[in-house]
Amino acid sequence: MIRVDSDNGGAPAARNAEAFVAELRRLRARAGDPSFRHLSRLAAAQRPADPLPPSTISDVLAGKRLPRLPRLEFVEAYVAACLTAEGQDEPGITAEVARWRALWRSLATPEKLEEQADSVRPEQPPRRRRLTLLALAAAVFLAGLGAGVAGTLGWTGRHRAVADPATAADTCVPAGTAPPAGQDVLRLPSPGRKTGSWWVNDTGAATLSTDGRRFRADVIAGTSRPGDLIIVKSDVTLVQGRAYALTFSAAADRATTIRVRVQDSQPPAYQASHDREVSVGRDTCHHHYRFVAQKSSDHSELTFQVGGRPHDFQLHVSNAALVALPD
Repeated sequence: MIRVDSDNGGAPAARNAEAFVAELRRLRARAGDPSFRHLSRLAAAQRPADPLPPSTISDVLAGKRLPRLPRLEFVEAYVAACLTAEGQDEPGITAEVARWRALWRSLATPEKLEEQADSVRPEQPPRRRRLTLLALAAAVFLAGLGAGVAGTLGWTGRHRAVADPATAADTCVPAGTAPPAGQDVLRLPSPGRKTGSWWVNDTGAATLSTDGRRFRADVIAGTSRPGDLIIVKSDVTLVQGRAYALTFSAAADRATTIRVRVQDSQPPAYQASHDREVSVGRDTCHHHYRFVAQKSSDHSELTFQVGGRPHDFQLHVSNAALVALPD
């Protein structure tokens, strides 16, 4: 598990790249110090598309690539391999990788990205380096990059909107309407099992209760933007160009608005496939939207953005499904 700082509201102990790498070393030690080659073989078996060369593991753990953060793909593959070596089951690995991903994002702020761009190009003359940073800043602005997406320290929620087809109007469908036929790629656990279920990026601003398939979020006012506070279901598989149907039931103890977003978890763009504002109130509304995936990924996310509200409220979500529609 990732260590937390009990004196700071449960925030992660790793507050910079150096501390993050130290946590990676502790994770390997906890797993019994498996060899780099063994970790590489485990990663190859689990994630063939994300190789984990022993030399890369050695360089990262030795701090040779500091002050840059390791790539997110490296972190995910390395953490999964260490947990496998430790003997954790797949649901436990999925949940722990999601926590490491959130911690990585909380450290991958635009300022740190600029520092990385500067540090890895020392041979550039000053004028060219300034142009590079200006280009990076423009890209960050256009992509709407905040200070980490579902990171434990918060996320601005400013993203390029994705237009939905006309079939995705924000209306309530009749109660009891079954989701369309097809494979549910949301892969929520069976009732009563919390591993691999919903999680919240800031436990100090919202209390999340879940039985696996549904959740209740007690949201505290005080955040600035919708994306500052997010309830997340991670590791959702989407295929670019394929049509999907998102269905869920939602209610709140007072009228308010939230944002519902299906997105890729890869920075810096966090490519959205579905992004819209949804009204919720005391009466349960059964929502049904259709969209086309914009990017293929095994690590997409369904997020409910609940920040930026001027009042406390309680949100209930149930019957969530994300169905891959037949071709």
